[in-house]
Amino acid sequence: MGHHNIRYVGDPNADSGFWGTPTSVANFCEEDYAVTSYIAEFINTLTNLSYTPWYRKIDFMAFSLICVGVTSAMFHGTMHQVPQLMDDLSMLLLAGALLQPIYALNQTPFRRVLVALTLIFGIGTVSVIYARSGRIVIHMWTFITLLTFIWPRTLYLVRKTGYSGAQKRVLMRSFARAGWALLAGYALWNVDLELCLGLRALRDKVGMPFSWGLELHGWWHFLTALGASHYIRLVRMLTGEEPIKVTPEDEAAVKAHRQEKEARHKR
Repeated sequence: MGHHNIRYVGDPNADSGFWGTPTSVANFCEEDYAVTSYIAEFINTLTNLSYTPWYRKIDFMAFSLICVGVTSAMFHGTMHQVPQLMDDLSMLLLAGALLQPIYALNQTPFRRVLVALTLIFGIGTVSVIYARSGRIVIHMWTFITLLTFIWPRTLYLVRKTGYSGAQKRVLMRSFARAGWALLAGYALWNVDLELCLGLRALRDKVGMPFSWGLELHGWWHFLTALGASHYIRLVRMLTGEEPIKVTPEDEAAVKAHRQEKEARHKR
C-alpha cells in the first residue's frame, strides 16, 4: 500500500519464489522471498492483519479498510501487478467511504444521493483510467485529492455543528490520534524507501527475527490501520452512529480553559 518512484528489484531470491518473478511496478525495501518461498514480502504481508481486528461494527467504512488489508496482503504476498492495482483501488474505495458520510451529513435526501453518485462516478472513472494505464501518478494524485477533501470537512463539522466544548475536545482528540498515527506511518514509509540500503545493512547485522522490527513499511501498515480506525470512529461520532463519550476530565479541562479565558479578558 502506498507507492513511490523508487523501486527495489534484483533480490537474490526474487526469481525462485512460488509466485514467480515479481511484475509489480512498485517493489519495496523488504527483500523478496527472504523468509519463505511462498510469500514475496513476508513482514509486509503479515502486517496487513492490522487492518482486521479493530472493528466492533462492520459498516461500509470498516469493510473498505478490511479490503485495503486483504488486497495489500495479496500484493505484498505475490508482488504482481494485478494485486497491486487491487490494493491501490481499495485505497480509493476507503477514501470514498470516509467522504460520503461527512459530506452527506445534515443534507437533504437529494443532496445525499448527489454526493454518493458524484463519488461513485468520480472514483469509478479514475479507477478505470488507472487500471487501463497502470500509471501510479494517477492513483497518487487522486488519493491525495480525496484526502484533501476529508480533513477540512471533518474540522468544519467539529467546529460548526453545535457540539459542547467537552464534546469538541473528545472529537479533536480522536482527530489528533488519527492524524499523528497516519503522519508517523507516512514518515516511516518514506524512510524505508529513501534509506533502504542502510536499513538492509542494519538488518543483516542484527539478523532475523530482530531485523523484522526494521521493516518500516510494515510499521506503515500498522500505523495507517490504527489511524484509519481512529478516523472511522471519529466519523461515526460525527454522524451519531457512536456516542461522544465525555469524561469528567474533559468537562473540567473545558471549564478551566473557559475560566482562564475570562480572567484574561478582565485584565
